[in-house]
Amino acid sequence: MRIAVVAACPFPSPQGSQVFVGEMCEALARRGHDVELLTYGQGGEGEDASSAYAHRRIRRLPGDDALRSGPTLMKPALDVLLARELSSMLARERFDLVHAHNYEAGAVAVVTRVGRGVPVVYHSHSAMAEELPSYFATSAAKRCAAFLGAGFDRTVPRAADHVIALSLDAAGAMGAAGVRAEDLTVVPPALADVGEGPALDAARRDLALAANRFVVGYCGNLDGYQDLDIVAAAIARMAAARPATAPLWLVVTHARDPRFECMLERSGAAPWTRVILARSFAEARTGMAACDTLVLPRSAPSGFPIKLLNYMAAAKPVVTGIAGERLLGADGAGCVAAGSCPDRWVDALEGLRADPGRGATLGRAARRRFVADHTWDAVLPGLERVYARTIGRGRAASPVVSVLR
Repeated sequence: MRIAVVAACPFPSPQGSQVFVGEMCEALARRGHDVELLTYGQGGEGEDASSAYAHRRIRRLPGDDALRSGPTLMKPALDVLLARELSSMLARERFDLVHAHNYEAGAVAVVTRVGRGVPVVYHSHSAMAEELPSYFATSAAKRCAAFLGAGFDRTVPRAADHVIALSLDAAGAMGAAGVRAEDLTVVPPALADVGEGPALDAARRDLALAANRFVVGYCGNLDGYQDLDIVAAAIARMAAARPATAPLWLVVTHARDPRFECMLERSGAAPWTRVILARSFAEARTGMAACDTLVLPRSAPSGFPIKLLNYMAAAKPVVTGIAGERLLGADGAGCVAAGSCPDRWVDALEGLRADPGRGATLGRAARRRFVADHTWDAVLPGLERVYARTIGRGRAASPVVSVLR
């Protein structure tokens, strides 16, 4: 199949969604599909020239160097340029399908394909009514963002020919927004399996961390929807209760955020937190490898954090909030569910500190689940069935494909 993949984001970028999209394009191309990826003009340098897919960027606007997610004043102009470039691509070349990742790309795809007969698969990464308010500070702005996000949730997915959701919760949200069951498929996310990563002792030497300290890790962006204030409160309480053996919270991210720094100071967790800027995935893996446990406090269940797959692949025990608990099911797959209460987080973290053997067992279970359900070998056949159904080839696929188990 000849596939145009559209992602309204900087690329490449170390953020989870961009890594996921890039790996998907690479995996599809290596299975024999002709894949062309269209993104914004911003992005890191150093793309692999041996990539099996083609990458096309729109024109880069002066002064726009943002690599992070979220609304900006330049986004409307970028999306107009994205629509113009996709329209040009569809006019010049034949594509069997447009695969659009998230809302802006979805809107661009359904508008530009008008009159051309090219089907659109919309890949939902989150519910906008949940995520968009997290980028604003005042209650009035949050309410407006929620209203606008709900409008996106009701319109963009329904305009596509088929919708891919990352989880059952996301599929339920799409269904509630009016997407028909026969036009909706759950395909879980995947990542390439590059092994567990460096040994804990070696990683701690690289980062100059004490060998005997209990290290709690987080790897990802610092946006509000990550609910990192829950972990900060738990770390501060653990340090206050046992100052001599206070844990270290190791935060590995691609860019600092002043709002996160302020939150650390307010919570009292700043003295016990170290932020590392990872310039590559190798540096991020070293950060994760240096930790005794990794955390995912996010509450919103509509997406599927790619960082969770990185945690599982690294064979680390994970303490998770509501999102991780809903995604992984009752057995937890190597995770300890702590909800959104800081006291529960203290109990979960102290339990893992007191019993390293249990943590190792949980980490092995998480990695087994990752290998079984979240590698490209496991996920790509389901994605190809969605493509075949959408462009009218073969028998109709089941409405739910490979749901996490």
